[in-house]
Amino acid sequence: MTHKRGNGSGTARKRGTTWTAIWTIGSVLEDGKVRQIRRTKGGFRTKTEALTFAAQPTADSNGQAPSLYSYWETWKNNELPKLGKSKQTAYKIAKAKMEAIMFRPIDKLTIKELQAEVDIKATTYYTAKDCKTLLSHLYRMGMAEEWIHTNLADFINLPPLDEKELQPFSEIELHKLWDTYGKGEYFVGFILLMIYTGMMPGELFQLKKDMINWDTYEIKGCGLKTKKRKETPIVFSEVIAPLLLDLCQQSQSRVGNVLCMNRDNFYTKYHDTLKLAGVRDLPPYSCRHTTATALALGNIAPSVIQEVMRHTKFSTTQRYIHPDMASAHFAINSLDKGKVIK
Repeated sequence: MTHKRGNGSGTARKRGTTWTAIWTIGSVLEDGKVRQIRRTKGGFRTKTEALTFAAQPTADSNGQAPSLYSYWETWKNNELPKLGKSKQTAYKIAKAKMEAIMFRPIDKLTIKELQAEVDIKATTYYTAKDCKTLLSHLYRMGMAEEWIHTNLADFINLPPLDEKELQPFSEIELHKLWDTYGKGEYFVGFILLMIYTGMMPGELFQLKKDMINWDTYEIKGCGLKTKKRKETPIVFSEVIAPLLLDLCQQSQSRVGNVLCMNRDNFYTKYHDTLKLAGVRDLPPYSCRHTTATALALGNIAPSVIQEVMRHTKFSTTQRYIHPDMASAHFAINSLDKGKVIK
């Protein structure tokens, strides 16, 4: 009698009065067919004990090192819940992309195999970065138990970062967006709101009218991802306040949402609106990059920019600042004898 669990969770088989755990550690290609490599361990008193071990085997009876999957199960149950929901999702996706090597013993994998798997399954920078970071967590656990001595994930090379993802909107493009908003295209207001507050799209989806404090020009309760962003209010200026009020008045949401559309419709409308305004089709996250860049070019103190962006470290804020060459020339030409620090 065999009891099966979900894919990758192992099985249990009763042999006499005890139960045997059976789990997969990898696969090989033989005569054009994939053959699963399995390991077993017997002597368990109950089916539950055998299934638990099969889902998270340590070393087998032959001294076999744990698999990446084994360490993933431990990390998933203990460390993953401490992260934000979006990061948890990202690492689960990364784990799924690395499925082909997850059941291999951690001490049998090579740098070449890790790199090949990332190159094939994670072709964009941030997805590959998530895979590398996840593997690094698992390798550190293997090092702590002395099955391995080196974190091979450190040697994984990531694909180049798509610079388009980092481009802010230009000053001319901001004027075009304001002009389009002034002509009655109210959806532009959501784009401008993200640009002038540093709000992320996910935060815009969660924004409710009762989160807005019109006296202090602050928004509380829709922050996402990090503890810092959740606890720090989103600030908005007097300039953007009438626009935000207009968006609130336009909303017909029964539960108080400012944005009344699902994600798919939002992203479709976002790209259509940029085209209507005659600006580049940059991703929504470019709005947040525009916020940081504009503040930096406005000679705002780095610590203040960091607070507006709600970043824990300024090194993160720096990745959002992208002055162009025209700004560089303006800055260097603004230095005269009276402004040079002696």
